[in-house]
Amino acid sequence: MKKTKTASVLCVLLASAWAITACGTPGSDEEGAASGGQTTLTVATNVVGEPAKVLQTIADKFMQENPDVKVEFSAPGAEYENIMKVKMASNSMPDVFATHGWSKARYGQYLLDLKDEPWAKQLDDAIKPAVTDESGKVYALPIDQDKSGPAYNAEVLEKYGVQVPTTWDELLAAAEQIKTKSNGEVTPIHIGGADSWPIGQFVDFMATSLFISPQNNFSKQLTDGSFDWTNFDKLPEIFLDLQKKGYLNKDVLTAKYSDSAKAFGEGKVAFGFYGPFLIEEAKKTNSNVKGGLMPIPSTAAGDTPTLAGGEKTTWGVWKDSKNIDAAKKFVAFYAKPENVTLVTAAQALPPGLKGIEINAGTMTADFTKYKDTRVLPYFDRAYLPNGMWDVMCKNGQDLLAGGISARQFSENMQKEYDRLRTTGK
Repeated sequence: MKKTKTASVLCVLLASAWAITACGTPGSDEEGAASGGQTTLTVATNVVGEPAKVLQTIADKFMQENPDVKVEFSAPGAEYENIMKVKMASNSMPDVFATHGWSKARYGQYLLDLKDEPWAKQLDDAIKPAVTDESGKVYALPIDQDKSGPAYNAEVLEKYGVQVPTTWDELLAAAEQIKTKSNGEVTPIHIGGADSWPIGQFVDFMATSLFISPQNNFSKQLTDGSFDWTNFDKLPEIFLDLQKKGYLNKDVLTAKYSDSAKAFGEGKVAFGFYGPFLIEEAKKTNSNVKGGLMPIPSTAAGDTPTLAGGEKTTWGVWKDSKNIDAAKKFVAFYAKPENVTLVTAAQALPPGLKGIEINAGTMTADFTKYKDTRVLPYFDRAYLPNGMWDVMCKNGQDLLAGGISARQFSENMQKEYDRLRTTGK
């Protein structure tokens, strides 16, 4: 029965993958000629919701200005990553596609070098390391850039006399003060653990603070495979400590991300280890909610807070595309200042290109305030082999459910880390 179900899912993914990339496979030039010389570009993004609609609108405008190019735009949402894995396996990629944080590590061998494109000279210094390499190759256009850290409810902090914490100890003190003064009516930190990925987000943020950000760190050992995973115990220990002290929502394992956003909007939550997008989501509950972005608190003495960053909304060009000229023209269209501005406004993020003002709505002030704060790549993208995200999420759930200990959390991480490094999967 399991084998039949797996086969069915694979068939669906293959069908979906074909649907979004059929015209980008060899033979598309002939198809274009048959349709009167019009070039057909297949374009796929992982972006969803309003930001995806903005990307589609810009694509429509591109077609209006370039009637010789037809764009087949696809935003399959949650299935994007699985579809792209199938397409990579068959080396049949969309002409233009989003790299969603993996332009070098996962998609590098499939991407055309865009270093000679005019916009490449405008890459913002903060995002440049994420989309370029030592040889100077430019893997993708970063229309905006992810600069993320926990979100806080400004009105809650003000009500209980709490300053925005910069260290882990300050965060714990703030959590205790809010819990005590509110008589437990306000949750210091809300996590929608039923969705699993919010737990992974917490682990990702704090792994950087514990193991990468300090001057004496484990970046080399995590990169070369010599990391002693007993050192990792500290992370599940501090996570479990939050639960034991009552700083997490009691329904952490049944609550969803939408519950975090709703509670945040209602003023029942102080901090959310998500990112600034939590504030935008909370506005659906309370359009007047006052939220702010804060860097990830430092954990080591003498260290400073950081932001997690990398690619967000991107376009890369498949190196084997039969429509490379049209694909590069399409990508360059999104690099126009007016189009970058539209995308950054939709995502409430700073631009990935220099010379364009931040247009992130209420978050603009925070991005400006923290413009000189160190931005480090997401921990799992830089230091863990592909496939570890789900491991972090599941083990985090098991930890909070009492199914495993902090030591077992680290042991499970090490087991999968070693296996995935060995298999290269």
